[in-house]
Formats: sequence, C-alpha cells, structure tokens
Amino acid sequence: MNIPSLTNKIAIISLLLLALGTAGVRFHWFNFQIGLLMFSLAALLGFISICASALFTRRTSDPMGRRQLSQAAIIALPAIIFFGLSVFRGAGAPLIHDITTDIENPPQFIAAKQNRLPSDNSLNYHASNSSLQKQAYPDVQTIPSVLSIDEAQGKALTIAKELGWDINYQERGHIEASVRSFWFGFTDDIVIRIAQTPSGSIIDLRSSSRVGKGDLGENAKRIRQFTELYLK
Repeated sequence: MNIPSLTNKIAIISLLLLALGTAGVRFHWFNFQIGLLMFSLAALLGFISICASALFTRRTSDPMGRRQLSQAAIIALPAIIFFGLSVFRGAGAPLIHDITTDIENPPQFIAAKQNRLPSDNSLNYHASNSSLQKQAYPDVQTIPSVLSIDEAQGKALTIAKELGWDINYQERGHIEASVRSFWFGFTDDIVIRIAQTPSGSIIDLRSSSRVGKGDLGENAKRIRQFTELYLK
C-alpha cells in the first residue's frame, strides 16, 4: 500500500466534499442535512490525512512520498479549519433556532411566511424555548428608546442595513428582514417591532432560522449586534 499516495487522495476527497457540500446546500441541489453530513465527513477525512501525514512523513525515505504527505496536510486544512470554527462558534449554544427579546409576547412575522417552504421551521414560537433562552442569553432584552415610533423605525432601518440585512417588508412599527450565512447560505428571518410608550418607544426583535434545530448562537449574536448599535 502506497501510504503517501493514499493520504493525498483522501485529502483531495475531503476538499471536494467540503466544496460540494457547501455548494449543494447554497444552490439547493440537495437537502441541507446531506450538506452537513458531507461537511462532517470532509472534516473526518481531513483529520485522518493530517494525522497520517504527521505519522509517516519522517518514516518515508522517498522524497516524492514526503512531498505527497506534506501536500495532503495542506489540502486537508480547509475542512479542519472550517469545521473547527463552526464547533468553536457554536460551543455552549442551546439547541434552539428562534430567539426574541420578548419571550412573553414575541414579535410576529407577516411577510416571512410567504418566503418559507413547507419543510422549513415553523414560525410559531415554542414556549419551550423560553427557559433555554433565559439560561443562555439573559442579556437579550427589549430595547428602550426615547425616540418616537417613526424616529425609532428610521434608526432601526439604518442599523439593519448597516449590518447587511435585506429588508423584505415594512409598515409603521414593523420591519422584516433576512440574512444569509456566509458558508452554507442558510437564511434567517428577522422581525423588528416598535411600540409607543409614554416616554418614547420600545423595540423588540426576533430572529429565526429557516432550517436546523440549532443556530450555533447566531440569532442571539445578531440581536446583540443590533442592540449594541442602537444604544450607542
């Protein structure tokens, strides 16, 4: 068995799986679960290639074999890096995909319902999310403002666009947007509700992923970014 050649081929397969899995989900060639499986398999094969390279490079006397092993380690890196970043980013995140600043009366989507497939996650807020969100994201809270509804809405629109959200729908006191993830192109829907108060207004947000049971903490992160910018 030619270990350097085999290791190199395994590394190439890991890179191809990474690219195909990503493209397949982003361009809707197959179900996202297949893409995630390919992503995980790419990372596993990449790990095997790097381990084999580390184990056999010094034991291989043939210069060509050493080059193949070194190349395999480099080729396998992307799968390992992206998988590792995903795991690190989602470490400690609860298995929920719908986050809101108002768990008692979450903002409701209007336009987003038309953009979701029957197989996508429901937009009905599950009460079981409440306790998990309280434990993981106690800082995700309603945003108070001294601005009127119209002024607050204008500021919210500016911030949403600054964050790269695509505005899909709006009416007075209500904004809906969406954003796609960098790697797989997963779409999350966002709704912003603005209500009048005696001292100004309050802003509530809700961010919900279309697919997947968990969101790796992205929805809460998104709301935190908006809140930080709004309170500046």
